Amino acid sequence: MRTQLILRYLVIIILTWISVSCSEDQTTAPSTSNSNLANFSEIKAKVFVNCTGAQCHSSAGNQANLILEPNVAFNNLVGVQSVLFPQFKRVEPGNSANSLIIKILKGEVSPQMPFNGTPIPAATIDSIAKWIDQGALNN
Repeated sequence: MRTQLILRYLVIIILTWISVSCSEDQTTAPSTSNSNLANFSEIKAKVFVNCTGAQCHSSAGNQANLILEPNVAFNNLVGVQSVLFPQFKRVEPGNSANSLIIKILKGEVSPQMPFNGTPIPAATIDSIAKWIDQGALNN
């Protein structure tokens, strides 16, 4: 029980940092109709860089046992069961509606990421969802 609580707080902190980091640079947010982030390399470069820069989802921070550094992010997300919400996969290829990353970014589960920060723009979340719905390829 205590471990779950600690992991939940860690996820909240990480997601908060993501929101704050992403919201500070809205110039990189894609439009909903013509997204540049619907591939994994763009998501890593424009979104996950904020998650690791704050030491939340880096090998140093490792919040919720989730490292989003470029060389390991894909294998830590796609098809991986969530530590905090084991009923969900972090990313379920082809099913963004049931992927925890989308639920957390949209605030459908608590804590919303980034924790205590400005939510990531809807267009960016839509782009991540599009990548997931297209099969969550390592592209």
